[in-house]
Amino acid sequence: MVENKREMYTNNYEWTEVEMVNLEAMMTGMINNIFFIIFPIIVYQMLTTTGQRNFFVSHRLILTLLFSISIVLCMVFPYQVVSEDYIFDLRQVPMILGALYGGPLVSAILFLVAAISRILIGGDGMYIAILNQFLVAVCVPFLRPMYMRINRLKKVSLVFSISIISLLFNMFAGYFIFGDPVHDIIGIWIMLMLNQGGVIALTALLIEHIQRQEYMYNSLLKHEKMETVSHFAAAVSHELRNPLQSIKGFVQLMKEYDYSRDKQIEFHDMVLTEIESAEDLIDDYLVYAKPTYGQLEAFAVSNEVLHVIKIMMPYAKVKDVEMHITEMDETTAILMDRHKFQQALVNIIRNGIEAMPRGGKLAIAVKSTSTKVSVHVIDKGIGMTKEEVRRLGEPYFSSKVKGTGLGMMVTYSIVSQMNGQILVDSEKDRGTEFILEFPSHRS
Repeated sequence: MVENKREMYTNNYEWTEVEMVNLEAMMTGMINNIFFIIFPIIVYQMLTTTGQRNFFVSHRLILTLLFSISIVLCMVFPYQVVSEDYIFDLRQVPMILGALYGGPLVSAILFLVAAISRILIGGDGMYIAILNQFLVAVCVPFLRPMYMRINRLKKVSLVFSISIISLLFNMFAGYFIFGDPVHDIIGIWIMLMLNQGGVIALTALLIEHIQRQEYMYNSLLKHEKMETVSHFAAAVSHELRNPLQSIKGFVQLMKEYDYSRDKQIEFHDMVLTEIESAEDLIDDYLVYAKPTYGQLEAFAVSNEVLHVIKIMMPYAKVKDVEMHITEMDETTAILMDRHKFQQALVNIIRNGIEAMPRGGKLAIAVKSTSTKVSVHVIDKGIGMTKEEVRRLGEPYFSSKVKGTGLGMMVTYSIVSQMNGQILVDSEKDRGTEFILEFPSHRS
């Protein structure tokens, strides 16, 4: 018995080698077809901005383009099954998925792409293939409403079933039209059904996984926005309460006591000061929450920096801080909204002054390269840890004990809107350097 098997193996050795060559060619072609289907989806997902609307449902134009490319490549590079008599490709995978995710219009376009490609290729079985594609394009979109409602497992089962039915149509059409011996090649058809069914199931799972990731990201983004709004409301209410309480106190005093005219004027001035403080806070909130900027114009950075230094000089003297300029490039300009730029720089310099409660020196410099202009503000104050630096600009985070972080949030927003960036180098108890970096403007 064993010898007979050895003899059979020896006599059929050459045929087995041919089969191995055919199998290798089939596997190579199959892998290529799978690559043609999955690669465009993955590439687009990598290149697109995370957090966009659902790509597979909303971006139908790109969906149609990607699946059209997949269909054409699969048809141009088919693979043989067992022998050269049976050529196969996976064009129906993008056709079925395109119809389910894109709807009737996408399905119709994919049918035209597949039909034209099949006509250009020619050969036997062209009419059966086009008829099959037509039925897929017409019938499958009717299943779309149900498909979008069911869970992931049922979706996989549905696409697998559609794939099998489509291949059964081809098999019986070949039998009735061309007289293909179905009973002799039933094994080939079963292999094709498992092959295409497995690929379409895996592709559907990939799409569903991407959609799930998008949904989770959007949910997280929405949660973060709500958390930001909550922190924002807490910060603004906390800051507004102080001037409002002061105003309320002054009004009550003027109501309950008969003060002299000079004292009343003093109280009025204090009330106006507190009102202006509340207005400034609201302006800061609006700058961050709904930024509005005037037209960006080219201005010399040095002039604006000198203007801000002049504004902040009295405050620095009160805090016993000496401001000095270490370098001033007077030749470069940037595109800016002057008022907003000054507001951002005032916030940075104020932070530097307040970081030195016992006084000290605050160095300011304007430097430039061929492409960038940078404003440096360096203090020798309390400094920050790496974690504190990382959280700068976040809602309700401040390096000051009683701060809300609103000023730095506004500063980061302004600099970002002017196509700039803020770099921070800080060390605890050693000081901090803020660098406001902008692209230079050449007239």
